[in-house]
This record gives sequence, structure tokens and C-alpha cells, in this order.
Amino acid sequence: MKEQVFYSAVHPLTKVMLIGFPICLFSLTFFIFWEGNLKPEDLIAALLIVAAAIFLVWILVDTKYVIENETVLHYNSGPIRGKIDINSIRKIEYQYGWVTKSFLKASLDKNGLYIYYNKFDDLYVSPKNKEAFVNYLLTINPKIEII
Repeated sequence: MKEQVFYSAVHPLTKVMLIGFPICLFSLTFFIFWEGNLKPEDLIAALLIVAAAIFLVWILVDTKYVIENETVLHYNSGPIRGKIDINSIRKIEYQYGWVTKSFLKASLDKNGLYIYYNKFDDLYVSPKNKEAFVNYLLTINPKIEII
């Protein structure tokens, strides 16, 4: 079982947000406990804040694309997970800029790739090494159109 892992590129602004917000959220939780006289709603608020911070860190550390057995592309970005049969990929289109037309975005960067597969499905990804990612997919499915 051969696996090839490609990690997502991370835009600096995204990195600041996905690291800065959790730090702010953890700081807020610290102040809730620092105040003393905790009420049940304070504990609930603290748990929600910690859960939100953990969620953001999860997205940052878990966004990757794994090609398994040279047949399946798995994508992970926190809770966004799925797989694509590489032979169902019709075309790959390069994208530059923040605005994307894809609903499903497993990416942390503004520059990435649209992967069109099946008849109407698409996915937006942003591997660090886009050329190596595309070339690897092309070795598996040379019928992929590159735009």
C-alpha cells in the first residue's frame, strides 16, 4: 500500500488567523478562570471557547492530500474529509486569488487548484508543491486535462 502525502500551502494571513485566534481564545479562557467566582455558564463559555480554538488548530495542522495505492485521492482539512477516485478526475485548473468558485475548499492558501471529477463535482486544493502534485496525478491518470 503506497501512500504519497502532499501538505497544503498556508498563506501568511491564514496562518496568522489560525494561530492568532486560538491564542486570543485561550487568553480569554484564562481571564474567565482568573476572575474567580465561577458560575456554570462561565464553565460552558470556557469549554466552547476552547473547543473553537482546538477546531482552528485542527484545520491548520490537518490540511493535507494523500494519494493511496495510486488510485484514490484523500483530502483532509479539519472536519472536511473525503476521497476521489483519481481515474474520475477530468481536469485540473490553476487558480490565483482569494475568490474561488468551488463550494468544497480543502485549502489554506489563495493560490491552488480546482480538481474537476465525475460529471459535476469539484474540489479546491492548495498543495505546497502544485507541480509535483499535478505531475503525480498525471502519472496515474494521463487523461487529466490541465488548464
